Amino acid sequence: MLLDIQKRVLNAKYVLERASRMQEETGEMSLAISVLLMHDAVELLMLAVLDHLGISPKKNREFMDFWPLVRDAGKPEPPDRIPMDSLNKLRVGFKHYGNVPNPQVVRDLLPRVRGFFENVLQAYCSVSYPDISLLDLIPDSEVRSLLRDGQAKFASDKAGALTDLKIALYKLQNPVGKKLAFLQAPPEPRLSGDIARAGWGNYLSQLHSFLGQLTARANASMLGVDPVRYAAFVRQTPNINWSYSGKPEVIHTGTYQHISENAFDEMVAFLIDYALKANEAYIPNPSKASPPGRPADEQTA
Repeated sequence: MLLDIQKRVLNAKYVLERASRMQEETGEMSLAISVLLMHDAVELLMLAVLDHLGISPKKNREFMDFWPLVRDAGKPEPPDRIPMDSLNKLRVGFKHYGNVPNPQVVRDLLPRVRGFFENVLQAYCSVSYPDISLLDLIPDSEVRSLLRDGQAKFASDKAGALTDLKIALYKLQNPVGKKLAFLQAPPEPRLSGDIARAGWGNYLSQLHSFLGQLTARANASMLGVDPVRYAAFVRQTPNINWSYSGKPEVIHTGTYQHISENAFDEMVAFLIDYALKANEAYIPNPSKASPPGRPADEQTA
């Protein structure tokens, strides 16, 4: 498979996974929007596969033309025509006629769409769906390596896996040669003895922590990242301080045994989204690499 077609298949999977996350929301409209995303994902995959097979569709191609196009080219007829026809009808009804689809019908379609991806990729591209890694969307090779290392460690070393993920976030926030235009919380003041004895120390410490949380969530929002997902990621991962020599000091807050594989996968998905958003927002910072330290956006959320 050519590299540009691989990238298009990767993009199709990313859109499908976005549709899956939309279904985690309870709102009726979130589920309806997931129909549009599932449809877009399937169509992206269809076009990539047609290109891979050397089939040139007409400009006025319809969604369901995929099946006769492949068959007429002398290839085995594609699977899953009936569920994809159902998806297409749901999309047309919602987009063109305002008919909000039944939530359970939408949920039931998601595994059928994943099945279509699996079957089509295996049949025409000899590729396994799980082997298409969304980590390849991340431009930074060091961040990709950290996430792959974390995935490899998770089954036997959850603390190490989550540490890799937290370091990956730091690398995204402090790239070499560029930067993110983040807000910075003011540094915590050093109090004189009189002020501390008067009882202001605890209040000012709490105030500084609150400002750090506000800054973190504001920075996430400015990137277009869900601040709730950001806060959940920070809560579930170790705290890391960086020495001026560039070495991380990891502060674990527990054993992390309660972190499930699904929760870990969500953290990885969060970092993929964060990386894509950050890549759009980086501005040049050619003078030097960012110094080690704890950035405002990585304070406790």
